[in-house]
Amino acid sequence: MRCVVTAALLLLSVATSAQGQADLRYPARPERTTVIGINPIALVLGAVIGDFEKTIRPALTIGIGASVLPSYLNRYRAAEAKLRYYPDEHALHGVSLGLTAGIVTQEFSDYGSTSDGERRTNISPSIGTELSHQWILGATSRFAMVVGAGAKRLFGSNSDRYEGTFGGGTVATFRVNVGVAF
Repeated sequence: MRCVVTAALLLLSVATSAQGQADLRYPARPERTTVIGINPIALVLGAVIGDFEKTIRPALTIGIGASVLPSYLNRYRAAEAKLRYYPDEHALHGVSLGLTAGIVTQEFSDYGSTSDGERRTNISPSIGTELSHQWILGATSRFAMVVGAGAKRLFGSNSDRYEGTFGGGTVATFRVNVGVAF
């Protein structure tokens, strides 16, 4: 009986001391609530891709994203609103699942039976999903880095003409951004 009581007291002691310790995964640093990032790889290719993300709850952020790809990539442009959920309940840190909604435009050459390469513009609403991982790094927690991937579906009368990644109005998306947290 004495052994059971001793074991219970030891277990209780360990459990209560662990509650008083700081979360070692996130050392004491300034808490950042906003990130602005841009894709440096896209810049080299002549494109501009960026995101703005703001914490609204411990596990949720809202944001906007924009993409402009050059004419040799059919002049793809997108603007979208984003909602991201961080399952670890520490927004802007770690894994996130996101929903997006926005507008996509693409200029393309129409080589149909009634056209001889005429340039056309397709404008479509879109919805999508993302899976990302974000890190806030540095002694002052100012450097942000994120990688992720997702897909978006285009809607509208011409979305099936869109020359998407998977054809028929579905586009793969990738995030490889660096930026500043504040």
